[in-house]
Amino acid sequence: MEEVVAAAKASNAQNFICQLPQGYDTQVGKRGVQMSGAQKQRIAIASAIIKAPQILFLDEATNALDFELERVVQEALDKAVVGRTTIITAHCFSTIHNADIIVVVQNG
Repeated sequence: MEEVVAAAKASNAQNFICQLPQGYDTQVGKRGVQMSGAQKQRIAIASAIIKAPQILFLDEATNALDFELERVVQEALDKAVVGRTTIITAHCFSTIHNADIIVVVQNG
């Protein structure tokens, strides 16, 4: 459980998880239908942190979020990518601003 809590903290999911009716034991329904898009994204980031893959692929990880939620999720992503190869597809520069290498695909 310690690993789950640490991943939730790193993904900025800890606060909303603790506000759920039964905290970490809350049933969120099939595909998390009771959660917002930002909450689902932070849970997915926590899952990736726990799995600790050598290569992490993120496809439009913050595209459906407003500015404030994008900032929260981006902070979590910045922590999740440390120490691993990460490939990010994005239309928004703020998602990739910390990248070591940026490749632009035109007309693709």
